[in-house]
Amino acid sequence: MLKKIDQKIFFVLYYFTVSHEMISELAVFITKFSSKFFSVIYFAVGGWLIYNKDARLKAFILIPAAVYLIVKVIPTLYNRQRPFAEFKLKSLVEQREDHSFPSTHTASSLIISLAVLNISLELGILMTIMAVITALTRIMVGVHYPSDIIGSIIIVLTVKIIEINTSIA
Repeated sequence: MLKKIDQKIFFVLYYFTVSHEMISELAVFITKFSSKFFSVIYFAVGGWLIYNKDARLKAFILIPAAVYLIVKVIPTLYNRQRPFAEFKLKSLVEQREDHSFPSTHTASSLIISLAVLNISLELGILMTIMAVITALTRIMVGVHYPSDIIGSIIIVLTVKIIEINTSIA
């Protein structure tokens, strides 16, 4: 039943996107360039933390690294085919056919947003909104199921809760 819901949500978002050229172009643009956006801000804030010898640097580096490691290891244990490949659809972006779960784009953008949120409330909120938009576009362009996105969010929030409940921060 959950698989059917997952697929239904995927198809609604995917077919909406491919049937609206402007939405399609915007979704492709966001999904292609969001990783650059998050990387630039992450390294800029990290540089600022280094320059200021800020004690928050340790968590700023370790927590996103932990999330990235987790989302890169999981596909070696559970290799899920991407929806465009499973259903023989056109992917709107160039992407390999496997390693759908979890979404690295979603996990990375969300954990970087939350790391920045610890440094700057305003920038962190803006980035979190962008992370949610990035996650949606990953479904819209055909490379992820909603459950891939939800799985990434659960991983990020779990690591964040561990961070909050330990002395890493």
